[in-house]
Amino acid sequence: MKITRCVCLLILSVSFVSVSCSIKRSVVSQRQKILPGTSIAVIVDHPNNIKNLVISRFMEKNFQVVAFNASDIYEMKDVFDIKDFKKVSYSVSVKDDDKSLLGMERTFDNVYKLHVYNFEISKAETLAQIRQKWNVRYLVLMDLRDWEEVSWARAINLDTFEIIWLENYPTKYGDTPEKIVDHFIASMSGSR
Repeated sequence: MKITRCVCLLILSVSFVSVSCSIKRSVVSQRQKILPGTSIAVIVDHPNNIKNLVISRFMEKNFQVVAFNASDIYEMKDVFDIKDFKKVSYSVSVKDDDKSLLGMERTFDNVYKLHVYNFEISKAETLAQIRQKWNVRYLVLMDLRDWEEVSWARAINLDTFEIIWLENYPTKYGDTPEKIVDHFIASMSGSR
């Protein structure tokens, strides 16, 4: 009984460690460097003190950081767009009209497809708007929410809408948010 418990505990421990290691695994991919002096917008979904820390680190490395918040891309006309209130309703008799039911299903499928396709179009329009309205070349997305364990960042080229750099960074002993942001900057600019 005691040996069985020890074996089960050992198996659970090994499983937990292997899952933890795979989640906190380092991942880096880069197609293009983003050099200092480049115009960028940084989106960080955190309180202002963390946003300021991130932006100040980019500014210290001579990046041209545009004052930008994710909420800047929404306007009242976007929020209260009548297209968002589409509704499909049918009133049919199901006695001997199976074609009506097929018609309803096709209509629902088409409304769903419109939503999916419009999402991709909306995403492209939003990225183009950031490029044109704020004269930004790259959009940097950063998440330091779990910085004590793992952080991630991505950069998007707003000319091509391609992800040109990304990294998952597992925290090392002695890392601080400042060191993590500096690591990301060095990684994306190719100076590390």
